[in-house]
Amino acid sequence: MKKEKKIVEFPNLKQRLLEKAMQTMKEKKFSEALGLFEQAREKEYAYAEVELGMVVCYMELGQLTEAKNRCKKMLREDIGDYFHVLQIYITILIQLKEYGEVKSTIEAILEEDKLPAQYAQNFYQLLEFARKMLPSEEENAEQFEPDFGQPNSDFDEMVQLHEGSLQKQYEIIQLLKHRNIRPLITEIEKYLMDELKHPVLKTFLLHILKEQGWDKEIEIVKLGQQLSIIPSSLQSGEEDSFLNKIITILEDKVESDNPTLFQSLKEMLVRLHTVQYPLPFTPDKPRVWAAGLHCAGGDLFGLSLDMEQLEEEYDVSKMEVKSIVREINKLEDFSYLRL
Repeated sequence: MKKEKKIVEFPNLKQRLLEKAMQTMKEKKFSEALGLFEQAREKEYAYAEVELGMVVCYMELGQLTEAKNRCKKMLREDIGDYFHVLQIYITILIQLKEYGEVKSTIEAILEEDKLPAQYAQNFYQLLEFARKMLPSEEENAEQFEPDFGQPNSDFDEMVQLHEGSLQKQYEIIQLLKHRNIRPLITEIEKYLMDELKHPVLKTFLLHILKEQGWDKEIEIVKLGQQLSIIPSSLQSGEEDSFLNKIITILEDKVESDNPTLFQSLKEMLVRLHTVQYPLPFTPDKPRVWAAGLHCAGGDLFGLSLDMEQLEEEYDVSKMEVKSIVREINKLEDFSYLRL
C-alpha cells in the first residue's frame, strides 16, 4: 500500500505570492494580478489586503459591479480599514451612477457614533453631490446647507458654535470657511481656549484662520497644553518636515513589501496630525513614531509582527514602541468625530 505523499510548500510562499500580486498590480497588469490575488486568497493569507487588492483589480478592469459587491462584503464583515474601504465603495457607486445608494450610505454613516476627522468634509461634499444628482431632489438643489435651526445672525451662529452639538459646531465651522472671520475673532479665540472643545474642530478653525491670513497672535488650549501661535505662520501637514521624515522611513520599511499597509499608515499619521495640530510630536524621534505606527497598523490589519525584528529594523527600544503605541491609540480615539 502506497503512502500518501505530503505536499510541502516553499518557505514564505504565501508572502511572496502576495508581494508578487502587489507588484504586478503596481505595474498595471490587473488581470495577472487578479489571478495572483486569487491564489493568495485560496491560501488564506493576509485576507484584508488580498480582498482589497482584488477590488482594485476589478475596478481597473471595468468590472464595477463585482468590485462593488466585494467592497460591500468587506464593509459588512468589517474586513480591513473600514473607512478606507468605504471611500473605495463610494467611489465605485459614483462610477456606477448609483447616487441613491451613495446618499443612503453616507447618511447612515453620519448617524453612527464615529467618523474619522479626515473623512468628514469629504463625506459631506459627496452627500451634497449625490443629492444634486438625484432627479427627485432637483427641486431642493439649492446649495446644501446643514440645518442649524436657521440662525439669522452672527450672534445665533456663535451661540451654536459654543453651545450646539458636535455636529452643529462642525457645520458652523464649515460655513465659516466661506465667510470673513475677522469680525468673529473674539468668539473664535474663546472657542480655541475652551479645553472641552474637540481638538479636531479646533484644527479646522486654525486652518480657516491660516487660509484667511490671520497674522496676529492668538492663544489655544489643546490636549492639556496652552500655546501662543500666529495662524498665518503655521505649517501645513505637507510642509511639516517631521511628518515627512516619518513617511520617508515608512516608505523604506513598509511600502515595497506591503503598499496597502503603507497607505493606511500614512492615513493614520494624517489623523494623528489633525488631532495634534499645531502641537509638535513628542518625542521628537521620527523612527520611534514610524515604528509605533507600523506596530499599531499591524494590529489593525491583524498582522503578526515580530516585535524584536521591528525594534531592530527601526533601531528603537521595546519601551519606546510601547509608549508611542499608547500615545497613538489615545490620539486615534480623538481623531473620530462623533457627529
